[in-house]
Amino acid sequence: MLTYRSKILGVVLCGVASICFSSSVMASKQKAEAAPEQQQETGETKQKDDSKKVVATINGEDITQAEVERVLNRFKNQIPPDRIASVEKQVLEGLVAQKLFLQFIKEKKITVGDDVLNAELDKVREDIQMNPGLAGKSLEEVLESHGSTVEDLKRDIIISMSLEKFFAADVADEKVREYFEKNKQIYDGTEVKASHILVDTRNAQSEEDLKKAKAKIDKIKSEVAEGKKDFAKLAEEYSDCPSAKKGGDLGYFQRKGQMVEPFAAVAFALKVGEVSDVVQTQFGYHIIKVTDIKQGEEVNFDDLKPEIKLDMLKQNADALLNRLKQQAKIEIK
Repeated sequence: MLTYRSKILGVVLCGVASICFSSSVMASKQKAEAAPEQQQETGETKQKDDSKKVVATINGEDITQAEVERVLNRFKNQIPPDRIASVEKQVLEGLVAQKLFLQFIKEKKITVGDDVLNAELDKVREDIQMNPGLAGKSLEEVLESHGSTVEDLKRDIIISMSLEKFFAADVADEKVREYFEKNKQIYDGTEVKASHILVDTRNAQSEEDLKKAKAKIDKIKSEVAEGKKDFAKLAEEYSDCPSAKKGGDLGYFQRKGQMVEPFAAVAFALKVGEVSDVVQTQFGYHIIKVTDIKQGEEVNFDDLKPEIKLDMLKQNADALLNRLKQQAKIEIK
């Protein structure tokens, strides 16, 4: 089990680490038509030709195709060929976030001392040895198996600790408790059962494609509002999600960790029988209907305080990232 500090790494960053989630929900792998030798040659040639190509510029700082490929290669074997382009786009978004955070930290002159950084690396090493599946492996070996390096980890720790320093006042003890009192459903095991209708936009190639998808979901929402057809029937007819076969039924899920935001937030704001407005996520446009709620149990604030603080840090980091994107000069080539 990871410590509080090391858990922050993939969460507060909000960027490259999130690709793991996208990869895990992909459809099963498909075989490419080209022979293995041809694939390898083509891949090597492409990497050679494109490695120095600048794919984005963030406030004058470049991101190259080689940087994108380095991250993408961690997941490429898990991704069907027809999904690689959309995952590559997500990788680039993660690298943009990383670049913006580093620029912000430099601008604010937030520093993390070498002694503190090394202490955090030691904590990660301890976590590895406490994990039965990783015992006996070095930090370097674990990172290498995930296509990463100690330098990558150091950079992530610097970003995470710098953001924690910056947001220290926002996650003071009294504010953490206040947040807990307002959001107990997140932590008490409350479960919502919901169905949804999805218009998938992950393969949208243009603004026109997105407009068509939005028009489609708006039309479906009108049909839902009319009430002439049951929600489940409309899901079977229109939804792009595999759950369409079950009338859009997603089963029970908790507030955090199972569904993306803002899908989960909207679902938990609904009462049984209520239907949401159109909700947009990285998967597309959704209409959500809650069909049941299982109330949770009493929980102790002190036991949950580190987790709550982590959630608050992530929310603050997300909000900061949105502001930085709005203020930055971002050129995607």
